[in-house]
Amino acid sequence: MPLMWRKLHCGSGPRLRGPLHRRPSAGARRPPGGALEAARFGLAATALALALAGCSGGEARAPNPTRALDERRAIEVIRRAMVQEGAQPVPGREVDLVSGRKVRIDVGVQSRTYGIVYVTEEDAQALGAAIPPANGQDEKLRIVRGGPDGAIRIVLLYQNNYRYDDLIGESHERTTISAERQLTRDVQDFITYARTQKFQ
Repeated sequence: MPLMWRKLHCGSGPRLRGPLHRRPSAGARRPPGGALEAARFGLAATALALALAGCSGGEARAPNPTRALDERRAIEVIRRAMVQEGAQPVPGREVDLVSGRKVRIDVGVQSRTYGIVYVTEEDAQALGAAIPPANGQDEKLRIVRGGPDGAIRIVLLYQNNYRYDDLIGESHERTTISAERQLTRDVQDFITYARTQKFQ
C-alpha cells in the first residue's frame, strides 16, 4: 500500500485584518509614510516566516523496519498461486544443480520436472556462488538448471524480495498482503513462462 501523504494547506484560511488594515478615524493622526511602510514590511516578514515554518516538512522520517515472509507461509502462497494458474503442486525434492551443489525444490509441479525454490537468507549464504545473486524488483526472475543433463528448470524466489512492515495506519508502507501478492504474481509468471517455453 502506498504511503498516504497529508496535504498541508498553508494560507488557505480566512485573511485576518491586522491593526494596520483598520480604517483610521477621521480625527486620528496618520503615522509618517516611512514609519507606516516599515511597520507593513515587518508584519509581512513575520507572516512569511510563520507560513514557511508551518509548511516545512520537518526532518526526513526513517523507513519503517521490515521483515520477510517466513518460509512456511511463503510455501502456502506458492502452492495456492500454482492452483490459481491451473497447475497442480506436488511435494518438493532434492536435485543437483549443474554447478554441482544440491538444492531442494520447495514446490514442484505435477507431471513436470521444473519447480520453485524459496531462497531464504540462510539458503543464499549456504549456496553462495552456486546460485546467482537475487534479482532486483524490476529484473527478470532467476532460473537455474539441475539434473544430470540440466533439463530441470528451477526458479529462485529470494525471500528478501517479499518484505513487509508491522506498522498500521498512515505509517504502514507495505502490508503482508502486498508481499504475498507480489509472490503470487512471480509464481504465476514463472508457470506461464514454463508453459510458453514448453519446459518438461
